[in-house]
Amino acid sequence: MKRVVLGLLCTALLITGCGRDPLGARVSGEVGVTVFAPSDRVDLPPISGQTLGGGQLSLADLRGEVVVLNSWASWCVPCNEEAEILVDAAKEFLPQGVRFVGLDVTDQDTSAKEYSRKYSVTYPSIVDSEGTKLASIPGVPPGALPSTLIIDREGRIAVRVIGVVKQPALSDQVRAVLAE
Repeated sequence: MKRVVLGLLCTALLITGCGRDPLGARVSGEVGVTVFAPSDRVDLPPISGQTLGGGQLSLADLRGEVVVLNSWASWCVPCNEEAEILVDAAKEFLPQGVRFVGLDVTDQDTSAKEYSRKYSVTYPSIVDSEGTKLASIPGVPPGALPSTLIIDREGRIAVRVIGVVKQPALSDQVRAVLAE
């Protein structure tokens, strides 16, 4: 019986990767947070489009800067829970040149603009009406709202958060990527 249990345990560890996610990163102690070592990082695919404000934005144009990309929707309750945290962090890191960008997923334009006004969001959000931009991000489930990525200066995913961001973890993670 002990051998059967031990065999099942070993099989489970092999299947789950012993604390590693499918992209090969170490999973942090915080649920839903994955921090990628520089050697394990993957490039963010091209993400661009019209912003809620009517302009155009391409994340490729931000290469060379640390970027925080947050996927959200006005109807998403957890997105509303984390909105003030992200707005405050954007203000905190503005002097260091960190760029915050939203990805407004499967949302109504008027509701999304109201959300931005309600939370005083000062950074741009790219409209992703069909959810195709979110679905193109490696390691992020297609409907993962909210989800947040910290992108390093080379355009690679350094940190992935599936779920609500928390403080002080978000600021600590941004500082770590900035220090690289």
